[in-house]
Amino acid sequence: MDFLEHNSLYVVGIISSVIWLGLFLFLFGIERRVRKLEKDS
Repeated sequence: MDFLEHNSLYVVGIISSVIWLGLFLFLFGIERRVRKLEKDS
């Protein structure tokens, strides 16, 4: 717990980076599925 108290800015940065990365991957996957549907129809 000592690490979290003294380095809270790093923890917030890591968490926000993970959230942004997950959002990017999610949107990238949706775009690939939409492209495939557009190509098939």
